[in-house]
This record gives sequence, C-alpha cells and structure tokens, in this order.
Amino acid sequence: MKIFAKNRPLLWGLIMLGVLLLAGCQPKPSDNPGRGELTPDLISQQPQSSVTAFFKAQGCDVLVPLVYGINSSRDTIWIALEKLLAGPPDSFVEPVIPQGVKMKDLYFSDGTVNIHLTGDVSLALEDVNLQAFWSTVNMELLEQDGTTAAVRLYYNDQPLLEDAYQAQAVNDFGGGADGSYVYFVDGQAMYLVPLALPLTAMDKGQAGEEFFTALLSAWAGVPPEGSGVYSALALVDDLQLLGISLQDGVLTLNFSAGLQRLSSSTQEKLLLDSLLATLAPYRQIDSVQLLAEGEPLNYLPSGLEVDQPLKVEHSLDAFNRVGQ
Repeated sequence: MKIFAKNRPLLWGLIMLGVLLLAGCQPKPSDNPGRGELTPDLISQQPQSSVTAFFKAQGCDVLVPLVYGINSSRDTIWIALEKLLAGPPDSFVEPVIPQGVKMKDLYFSDGTVNIHLTGDVSLALEDVNLQAFWSTVNMELLEQDGTTAAVRLYYNDQPLLEDAYQAQAVNDFGGGADGSYVYFVDGQAMYLVPLALPLTAMDKGQAGEEFFTALLSAWAGVPPEGSGVYSALALVDDLQLLGISLQDGVLTLNFSAGLQRLSSSTQEKLLLDSLLATLAPYRQIDSVQLLAEGEPLNYLPSGLEVDQPLKVEHSLDAFNRVGQ
C-alpha cells in the first residue's frame, strides 16, 4: 500500500495521459454529415425482418417490388439499397444500375435522403433508374413513420443530378393525382406489379362498398395501355368478376364459373395474391369470401379451402418474396 501511495501522482499522470491518447485516436467529425451522425433519421423504430427493393420489369418500364427476408435490423433503408445495388435475384426482372457500384454513405438532410455511391465502373445519370431508388427508399420510410422524401445520388463524391429527385408514386398511372394501388401481374406471370390508379376514397379508413367496387373492378379489368401488365383474371378463360358486396368487414366477390377452372396453382396464387395485396392497405376489410355464380365453394381446383372467408393480412411482406 505504501508503494501505491508513494507513486499515486505518477499513476494519476499515466491515467490522464492514456485518456488523452485515447481521445486523440477517436475519429474527428466530418464536414460532410455522415451516416453515423444521422442514422437515427433513417432507421426503423422497431427491428424489421424484411426489406423491399424495386427492379425493372422485363420488357416494359414498370417497377417490380421484391421482398427480401433479412436478419432482424433497424437499418432497413441501407440494407434495401444494398439489395438494389447487388442486382436482380433472377432473370425475371432487370437491374436498375450497372453492376460494381457499392454503398458508401447515407444520410438525411433538408427533406432529402442523400445516397453516396462508389465504384470503379463508369456511371452516368442515364445509367440509373431514379424511380427505383426513390421507390426503394420511400417504401421503407412509409413503413417507418408514414413519410416520404426526395432522393439525391452521388457517385465517388460527385453529384449525379443537381436537384433532388421526387416522384408522386410508384408506377404512376394517375397523372400525379392522389390514387390507390392496384396489383396486376407482370408479362411473364411471375411477379405482382402495383400501379397507382386515379381511384381515391375520401378517407381510406372509411372507404365503403362503392369505393371497393371501383377498386376491384379496376383489378379485374384491363390495365392502362402501355403498362405491360395483366389482370390475374386474364390468365383464366372466361373468368370475370360479376359483383361485390361489403358487410361487417367481409368483402364478398362473386365470380363467373371460370373461378372453378383455375388450371394450376400458379394461376390460383397470382389471382389470390394480387387480390389480397390490393386490399392490404384497407384495415376495414377483415376477410374476403369467394363465390362462383353466386354460390359458395368448398375448394378451389388446387385443393385450397375457401368455404370460409380468406383473411386479409394488412402487410405486403408476403408478396413477391425472394429472400429467406
């Protein structure tokens, strides 16, 4: 104890020197606000187990949302953008930026999500599908807190565009007006594709039978010209939607007899998934009852039981799933 007491000033001096050396080794704040400083503005309040990235559909200009399962994380925008940069998971969709580009930094400032990219490949603005980046970022923002933001892209610290990019909607076929998303099928009958159509309820939470009749008539009808997508009903001969009614949270859809002639599980899945995805935003719809020529069915041709209403999950995580 005497030794420690005798050398206490020396010990305190060594401790303070160590503290000063450690402080000097810490990274200094950057003049350019980095992801480390502003990450709280771009992370989910709760850990998420999936992210969505948008790729270009084959043979047309619409975007396809693909859902990736991930390890539980709050940093979903960064992860979603990494999925986008990694390229398509299959040949049914096309890339939206050349291969070899990586994430470098991501931060929020003045209403804009700033995305810094890096790489050794040549990259110009015309090589980038800006709406795919905007859609990927804003899908995660909407899930976090219901907000949207413009995006600005940089490559190797140089801006790719002078002004921030802002869109009205993903696959906007409503002329920029407020509308609703209707899910169709891509040209290869592989994935669901949302189109924003000019169908608006005064209050989506209070939308009634009239609105859902218009919404599902659009779902069952012919998509906008030039969209390159199809109604799931068009995959089945003589399948038509004859009528719609809503009571106590159950939406009843009366189809023609073609509903009993679904020839494959793929047709059935695309039909039901596109229907349930279209209805997902509307929490007043608890379930959907399917009829054929006004009569209830016990089973669809694949064996799926439909004698009871099908539950509507108010989430899009289960559709177009390509990850774990």
